[in-house]
Amino acid sequence: MHMAWIIAVTAAAVPQSPAEPATLTCHVATPAGSPLAFSPSVGLTPRRVTASGHLEFTGCVSPDGTAAALSSGWVAVKATLQTSCTSTRRVRGSAVITWFGLDSRPVGTSKLRVGADRPAIQRPADTLLIGSVTAGPLTGERARGGVTPATALLGCATQGMAGLAGSGRVTFG
Repeated sequence: MHMAWIIAVTAAAVPQSPAEPATLTCHVATPAGSPLAFSPSVGLTPRRVTASGHLEFTGCVSPDGTAAALSSGWVAVKATLQTSCTSTRRVRGSAVITWFGLDSRPVGTSKLRVGADRPAIQRPADTLLIGSVTAGPLTGERARGGVTPATALLGCATQGMAGLAGSGRVTFG
């Protein structure tokens, strides 16, 4: 089952000012046949949920040139959050990003501390990749992005949501 938002992934890419180009921007998606998992299922009533799964970063571009060696990545994410079909808050978790270069060989591993306290209402899943890189490539950079699911909110409201597949963008910097 899919939802109109992705609780655990990333916040919608915020445009960078011309004076501050992004360090890295990537396309992000759940792997084919492997949606993010929610336990217990997300429903109409807010409750504490664990979100876990993998994401793929592809087509990474470094507008400022400082992260040009990072062309793609594989992400393992796990977070707890207070969530319902329409809102999310109190997000805490982590993600490990294995980065790959243009030759598809591993070039490093980053750790992302995930955390968001402000409620996300229109796209609650945009809270899963909001955070700061604490180790490895991009240390000290802020992450934000979003994953848009293929289906609407109605399915979550009527049947609950145990998993979510989708795609979007993530920006570091």
